[in-house]
Amino acid sequence: MMAGDERRTAGGVDLACRFLLSVIFLSAGVPGLLSPAGFAAGLGQMGVPFPALSAAATIALTILGPLVLIFDIRKLGWVAAFALAAFTALTIPLGHAFWRFAEPRRTEELRIAIEHISLIGGLMLAGLSSLRRRQALPR
Repeated sequence: MMAGDERRTAGGVDLACRFLLSVIFLSAGVPGLLSPAGFAAGLGQMGVPFPALSAAATIALTILGPLVLIFDIRKLGWVAAFALAAFTALTIPLGHAFWRFAEPRRTEELRIAIEHISLIGGLMLAGLSSLRRRQALPR
């Protein structure tokens, strides 16, 4: 069992980690919010189905998801983490399908896909951490 100071330090580090994990989503969601039509047009050019609806859902997820994850709103940080992980997994075939490109773009998209896979791992850890925190709370 952790002492009070250790618990506060661990909580602060955990919060910082959740923030750092969320920066990539917020940095994508805010520009989409500022220019939703342009964002939807870009999705349409990539072949994403229902670009306007997909843009709205993406903007909502990439802004609200990180906030729920960072602050564990209503103890649903785990839901946000797993939703962002699933979203990130979907971006590989929809936006970074490296197997469809010739070099040098193939390698660029492969690197992005590998980064996304690493991010998915971090999000899964954040989700598990949130579930553990939730289970440790008194009911």
